[in-house]
Amino acid sequence: MIGIILVSHSKKITDGIKEMIDEMIGTSESVKIKSCGGTEDGRLGTNSLEILKCIEQFKEAEYILIFSDIGSAVLSAETALDLIEAETLKTKIQLVDAPLVEGAFAAAVRASINSSLNEILVEVANC
Repeated sequence: MIGIILVSHSKKITDGIKEMIDEMIGTSESVKIKSCGGTEDGRLGTNSLEILKCIEQFKEAEYILIFSDIGSAVLSAETALDLIEAETLKTKIQLVDAPLVEGAFAAAVRASINSSLNEILVEVANC
């Protein structure tokens, strides 16, 4: 299973992207999506600890791809990675430098057909 984490300052954005991807891939067991937007109290912003929780929920995944929208969302994702103690978990994670919507959508569709990580990243690079 491939885990995909969506990071944005807006939960509405990540929830909407997750909804769109879920509609496209259905109940695929080969890819799971986590929406990790906004702050815990519903405001705009990002929260490294919430991103870390999403990462830890995917600890059994083969790979974890994190897609972020803008600067400080990327910084929050990087901070979450710094907080991970288990080196084996860290090695599964890739911060993907791609557009949030198009990149995450392409990665999820490709992962839903059991593609390799390399094939997924090639697809995302074409976004």
